[in-house]
Amino acid sequence: MDRALLYLLLLPAFHGGSAVVCAGDIRFTDITDESGVTFRCDPPPSSQMNGTHRWGGLAAADFNRDGFIDLFAPGVGGTNDTLYLNDGTGHFTDVSEAWGLVDVHLGNACGVGDIDGDGWLDIMVPSAGDPAVQGGEAGRYRLYRNLEGTGFEDIAVTSGVREVTTDEANQAPMFASFGDYDLDGDLDLLLGTWHPGNRGNRIYRNDGTGVFTDVTTELGFDDEFSETLGYSAAVVDMDGDLHPEILWVGDYTTSHYFRNDGDGTFTNLRDSNGTCVEGWGMGQAIFDYNLDGRLDWYVSSILYDDPPGGGYNGNTLYQQLVDHVYADLGAPAAVANGGWSWATVAADLDQDGYEDLVVTNGNRFDPEFSGRLEKVFQNQGNGTFINATQISELGLACEAISVAAFDLERDGDLDLAFICNEGRLRIYRNDSIDQGHWLQVALRGAPGSGIAPDGMQTRVEARCGNRVHVRYVDGRPSYATSGPLELHFGLGEAEVIDELRVLWANGEVKVLESVEVDQRLVITPPPSGPSGDLNGDGRIDGEDLTLLLGVWGTDNALADIDDDGEVGGSDLTILLGQWSPGG
Repeated sequence: MDRALLYLLLLPAFHGGSAVVCAGDIRFTDITDESGVTFRCDPPPSSQMNGTHRWGGLAAADFNRDGFIDLFAPGVGGTNDTLYLNDGTGHFTDVSEAWGLVDVHLGNACGVGDIDGDGWLDIMVPSAGDPAVQGGEAGRYRLYRNLEGTGFEDIAVTSGVREVTTDEANQAPMFASFGDYDLDGDLDLLLGTWHPGNRGNRIYRNDGTGVFTDVTTELGFDDEFSETLGYSAAVVDMDGDLHPEILWVGDYTTSHYFRNDGDGTFTNLRDSNGTCVEGWGMGQAIFDYNLDGRLDWYVSSILYDDPPGGGYNGNTLYQQLVDHVYADLGAPAAVANGGWSWATVAADLDQDGYEDLVVTNGNRFDPEFSGRLEKVFQNQGNGTFINATQISELGLACEAISVAAFDLERDGDLDLAFICNEGRLRIYRNDSIDQGHWLQVALRGAPGSGIAPDGMQTRVEARCGNRVHVRYVDGRPSYATSGPLELHFGLGEAEVIDELRVLWANGEVKVLESVEVDQRLVITPPPSGPSGDLNGDGRIDGEDLTLLLGVWGTDNALADIDDDGEVGGSDLTILLGQWSPGG
């Protein structure tokens, strides 16, 4: 039986009936004019870049570390790369010139991460070089190192990522994403391009200082990428074994699902696990849409209304049934028809506890998709979504390329920013009605902890009664987009979080109990080295001592704190030396 059909038959069992649980109407207000943002995305003519018209890019991140999310947009040939700093009131200031962003080049997309562990967020901008050169120029990528919140310097040459694609006449850089795929505590780099055969889809390993080595061949991905038309990529632990997978979205059925085998190798499951069936994959969002504790994968694509489908199968919602096995529930969940969907983002806009979806839409070169509205799919909490676009008053109709969800004013809810092709960067404030409670979590790195900066590859679970809300730090990559590194939880009517569990990428666990809602937490990982916190409750007390004594003399890996092969006196000494029953 088809897995999607089986799911429909079992829908009540999976979701407890069909009751709608949404907190209220999702509403947005366009505040672009009052925000101080004037950036326009004005790419070169399609003919200049061999028909390519997929230009844009947006990053939402705190670049000066003042606690407020700023916005960065590559200039796409029409202007310089632009940085807006957020003053926390909903107003932005263009600091591009002061930060050294003065060159005009055909930058497209951007990825954000702290590449050298100095505490400041850096930016990778794939580039096709001089916008006046037919087809673009090779060897023009930019890597902006953040100078302690005061400016940027381009270190692409010394970092080894200046020249990626090799075909001078076919430059089509599409994305840059960071992630710690090898769990060595630093951020590696994933780069993608739309033109196959020019070595544009690559993986670079970070040596820990921000110098990168191309390991695509070493990982065995050359053959996999030979025909890939890459649009976005994410590094996410999909099965909870800590070792993150690599999900690579591509056009014309060229997506990949690389399972991390935990030994430095990956296995491509695209032909065997129910994923990668979308025909024209572009953006992606990874989230637990039905609160079953398993991460699901939403991929944006194309679907025509006239004729129905038009030979395209639309957006896919891959629900994870068991580890690495999925069923596409895009159609039954009512999120398949996003039009001509570029980027997407999962965000709990009404804060009812279930993450919603925002999907960009439009293609001015196709009459059916010219002037189409973006899509807001509101999660009903029963396995389905409703199209809330009209009531949300999100009326862009601008061929939006990129979308990011972030808390504009630190008032707890998520606002939206869009990059429009041949249009302005738009800012929409969240004014949703009857919103639920919320929690925001920002993770920090610690030198020598084995955890990547900003807690990348960390999973956080918030339990409220019998609901467990799962979030994962992956930078929210989508088509040409990099989202905030902090996590946002909608909590519905819950007035307290019974347990907040942080599962660090190095295997450490931190547990907080009876956490107040409607606040922002900053959590730092434990220092590196052996730990006596055997039960992961944030304390080292009698419970841990009992666990250790219960496996005395064995090779129990958890209680063998000094890793000498046997639980014994030295382990007891370490535990007692860290004794902290008060947390």
